[in-house]
Amino acid sequence: MSFIDQTKTYVKAGDGGKGCFSFYFHKPTARRVPDGGDGGDGGDVIIKVNQNLWDLTHLKYKKHQKAERGHHGGSNNKTGKRGKDKVIEVPQGTVIRDLGNSLLIRDLSMPADYVAVAKGGRGGRGNGSTKSELRAPKPGEEKNLFLELKLLAQVGLVGFPNAGKTTFLNTLCQTKGRIASYPFTTLEPQLGVIWHNNCAVKIADIPGLIEGAHRGKGLGHLFLKHIQRTEILVFILGLDDTDPDPLNAFEVLRGELEKFNPALVEKKFFVIANKMDLPCAEKKFQTLTAMLPTVDLLPVSLASKTGLIAVKDKIAEYFN
Repeated sequence: MSFIDQTKTYVKAGDGGKGCFSFYFHKPTARRVPDGGDGGDGGDVIIKVNQNLWDLTHLKYKKHQKAERGHHGGSNNKTGKRGKDKVIEVPQGTVIRDLGNSLLIRDLSMPADYVAVAKGGRGGRGNGSTKSELRAPKPGEEKNLFLELKLLAQVGLVGFPNAGKTTFLNTLCQTKGRIASYPFTTLEPQLGVIWHNNCAVKIADIPGLIEGAHRGKGLGHLFLKHIQRTEILVFILGLDDTDPDPLNAFEVLRGELEKFNPALVEKKFFVIANKMDLPCAEKKFQTLTAMLPTVDLLPVSLASKTGLIAVKDKIAEYFN
């Protein structure tokens, strides 16, 4: 099943139940007395966070979500039962918008967040309340919604295809992301957690970026939104001869982030120079250090697992 991070859905709250038109005969006064009960209110449509969910796949084929309508009132002033709410569960970090007016309804960024996106209709009034004619029930609200997931992580990994982002995540977080020698092996975002010095840090890896990604080239543009919530960025540059020139790669990556969202280049960041175990890497690393004197640059070999403690220390210092 592919990773689904956005979907459209139609929601309809329950209509109010009808009021009852009824009389009973009052023997002492020999009069007919109205005793029709009110209708029950319709149920609401509620969207709430479920931290066990990863994406919106479970909503892909459920395009219509409806709450129960209110039950009708009865004689002897019996009020109809309220309709059951329809509860839709989504992952933490889901943004809800109204397609009708493009307005933001709620950003469910906290673990216990929820919102009633459609309110149930009020039940009709029976003649026991009005003492005369009935009052019609109100229909429930209905909306077309756009749900978009933006992953919540403190650290975002950015790099060209095959730079080593997935290997980095697998090595430090014991995840099991797919690794291969061809570009765009990673087809969907990955999440992992680093535990270091009593500090737990969540890391997001997105598919590799290439020049022109902000215009839709490659795969990374589909998932750039998932690093918008991160606090720091980690650029991973490969130093193999088959990798792009590291300095040029760094400039291209920064440029693509700025073109997608200028706020991304304002975030704190540091750079990992990967594949230091290769013979050609040392010279490239020295050149990179000379050209980027103000940038925190950490030499790492994910293949031989060297330099990882320094990386963990660097990440932890931002959050301690």
